[in-house]
Amino acid sequence: MTIIFALTLPYFYIEYITKKKNENNDDNIKYDIIIPVNINDVNKLIKQTDYLKKCLNFDRMVIIAPNTSNFLTQNITSIIIDEDYLVPKENLIKLFNIRRINKTDRIGWYEQQFLKMSYSRICKNDYYLLWDADTIPIKKVNMFINGYPIFDIKSEHHQPYFNTIKLLLPNLRFSKFSYISEHMIIKTEFMKNLLEQIEKNTIIKGTNFWDKILMSIDKKDIIQSGFSEFETYGSFVDTYYPNYYKHREWSSKREMVKFFGKIDNLCQNDFDWLSKDFNSISFEKWDRFENNYLNYVKSPRIQKLCRPKRFFKYYKRIIKKYKYIIKS
Repeated sequence: MTIIFALTLPYFYIEYITKKKNENNDDNIKYDIIIPVNINDVNKLIKQTDYLKKCLNFDRMVIIAPNTSNFLTQNITSIIIDEDYLVPKENLIKLFNIRRINKTDRIGWYEQQFLKMSYSRICKNDYYLLWDADTIPIKKVNMFINGYPIFDIKSEHHQPYFNTIKLLLPNLRFSKFSYISEHMIIKTEFMKNLLEQIEKNTIIKGTNFWDKILMSIDKKDIIQSGFSEFETYGSFVDTYYPNYYKHREWSSKREMVKFFGKIDNLCQNDFDWLSKDFNSISFEKWDRFENNYLNYVKSPRIQKLCRPKRFFKYYKRIIKKYKYIIKS
C-alpha cells in the first residue's frame, strides 16, 4: 500500500499543480474590450487599435457606435454594435430634455457611460474591459493577477459623483481613492447586479437604470459631470464583493493634446520616454495644442535629463532653463 501511494503521489501532485497553474494563468481569462465611439473618431480608433493589441490581452474588440454601416468600410476588424440596441436614443433624448441637458458633449458623455454599463446584459464572457476611446496604453498591462481582476486606482475626487451614488445606492461605502483611470475591467455578473439594484430603487423616478441615474443628478451638476460609471461600479463591488478585486496604483497622463497635438507627432523614442513613468496617455479632444511646447517635449536632451513626471510637473521652469538647447 505504501509503495502504491508513493508511486501515485507524483501523478496527483503534478495534476494538482497543473490545475492550479491553469486557474492562475491570467492569459487564459477571456474578456472583450468595449469602446463606444462616433464616426468622427474612426481614424483615431484605427491608430489606437495597434497599441491596444500590443499592450492588452483581450479576446475581442467591441465597438459601440451610431450608424454602424459607416464602420464596415473602415477596415476595423471587430464586432460592431448599434448603440440603439443597448440604449434607445429616443428614450434618452426625452430624458435629456426633461433634465435640460442641451450641450452636445454632455449628452454624448452620459450616453457612452450608459452604453458601457448596458453591455453587461449581452456579454457572453465573465469579464469585459471598458477603455476610453481617447486613451492608449504605452506598455504591456495585465488586467488580472493570479486570477483576480484588478482595480487600477488614482487619487482624484469629484464630489458630485458621490452625491449621485448616495441617492441611487444609499448603502454603499466609499473608498479614499478613485476608481477613475480611463479604463476598468468589469465582472459581467456584478455589473448586471448593479443595474438591477439601481432599477429596484423605487424612490427615484424612472424604469431603466439610465432613467434613474439621470433623475438622481443634482440640477447644478447635470450639464457638467454628475455621474461616473467607474466610481459607481467600484464602490458597489468593494462594498458587496470585498476582496474580489485586487487594487493597483495606476499612473497615466492626460493633456497629451496640449504638448504633442496628436498621436502622429510621437515617435518611438517619445513612447519609450513616456512609458518610464506612465502606463497610458490620453488625447482628449477638448484640450488645446500649445505648439511652442512640442519641440521641448520631444527634445532628446530634455528627455535624457528629465523623467516624464518631472517634466510635466515643472515644464515651464524646465523649458525656461533649457531654452538654449532648442535654439542652438
